Amino acid sequence: MSALSHSFHPSLLDQFASFVRRSRSLASMLPSLVLSGVITLVITAVMHVMWSGAAEGVFGAWMESWLTAWPIAFPVTYLLGPSLFKLAVRAPVAPARVPVKHKPGIAFGDIATISARVTARNGFTVLRNLKPQYDFSAV
Repeated sequence: MSALSHSFHPSLLDQFASFVRRSRSLASMLPSLVLSGVITLVITAVMHVMWSGAAEGVFGAWMESWLTAWPIAFPVTYLLGPSLFKLAVRAPVAPARVPVKHKPGIAFGDIATISARVTARNGFTVLRNLKPQYDFSAV
């Protein structure tokens, strides 16, 4: 088969992508499918490592529990996702900035003043604009 004739045959992935683009229902399921798959994959992995450690056969047990959890999580994510999103949009939002009555913490000027006092009290001198003996910059 020549390279030219091969380029006209779409691959299986291209066919699937074309099918997803044409199918509104499948395209709407895809984010829930991926999200629930990744979240359950991570959660089941963490739980298996916590419960059994890195024992022999943990991968098979992990895959078994993930393949059990994902079919449960996907419909829940797909069916409840839009209503939970609407609920989150309607939730009251806290103000972006709460006014502060006092000045929290210390500023750089405070640190410099205290450092100068401690240095003078102990009879030291502050050496400024020091340069290293060797140039350590990348050439």
